[in-house]
Amino acid sequence: MFRIKKDITVDVCLSPELYDLHAKNNTVVAMLDAIRASATICTALMNDAECVLPVADKEKAKEYKEQGYIIAGERDGEKIKGFDYGNSPSNFSEENIKGKKLVFTTTNGTQVVDMVKNGKQRKLDLLIGSFINISSLNKKLISLEKDILILCSGWKKTVNVEDTLLAGRIVDMLRKNENLVFTEAANVAYTVFLNAGESYYDFVMKNSPRLFAKNEQLEKDFRYCLTENITDVVPYLKEDKLIV
Repeated sequence: MFRIKKDITVDVCLSPELYDLHAKNNTVVAMLDAIRASATICTALMNDAECVLPVADKEKAKEYKEQGYIIAGERDGEKIKGFDYGNSPSNFSEENIKGKKLVFTTTNGTQVVDMVKNGKQRKLDLLIGSFINISSLNKKLISLEKDILILCSGWKKTVNVEDTLLAGRIVDMLRKNENLVFTEAANVAYTVFLNAGESYYDFVMKNSPRLFAKNEQLEKDFRYCLTENITDVVPYLKEDKLIV
C-alpha cells in the first residue's frame, strides 16, 4: 500500500455537465469513457502509437490527414465517413499503429478532454482511465499526491451505466489506501459497483438499453472494454497530445 503524506479527496463527476461544480485547481483528473474511447486510446498507446491527438471537432480531425496522421473517430457509435478507422480497440493493433500518430474524435470522450484542457482550472494532470488499465491508473492517481477527480464522459452529457461502474471500481481500489476522503458522489459510484456482481458485462447489458441494442455487432468490443488489466499504460495529456 502506498503511504500518502496528506489527506486526499476523491470525487466523482458523473456527467460532464456537472464538471464546473466539481473542478478545482491542483487536481489529477481521470477521464473515463469506458465503452469505447478510453480503451481505444490505451490500446493504441499500448501498441506503440507515437501519440494520440484528441480533438472535439471531426472537421478539424480531417485536416490532420494531410500531415501524415491516422484519423479515427465516431459519432453516435458509427465510424465517420472518410476516416481511416472508427472507435474499436481492435483497429489499433501493433501492425496498424506502431510508430504512427493518431488523431481521434468521439461523441463523448474527446469532447471531455477538450473541455478539461480549455477549462479555467490550473495545475491539472489529466489521465485516461479504463477497465483495461485500472490497476496502473490507480497507482498513478495515488503517486501524484493530489486531490482526485474521476470524470465520467457519460453519453451525450447524461449519466451512463458503464462510466459510473468504472468510477465505482476505481473508488473501490482507492479505498485500500489510507488518508483518502471520499465525497458523496464517489460513494454513489461505489454503491453502483457493489451492486454489479461478478460480471461487468452482464451488469452493463442489463442496465443499458442503449448498449444492449448494439450488442450483436459490438459484443467483442464491449467485452474487451469491460476486462480489467489488459495493459499497464496510463495515457496522460502533455500539451495537446496523449502519450505514455
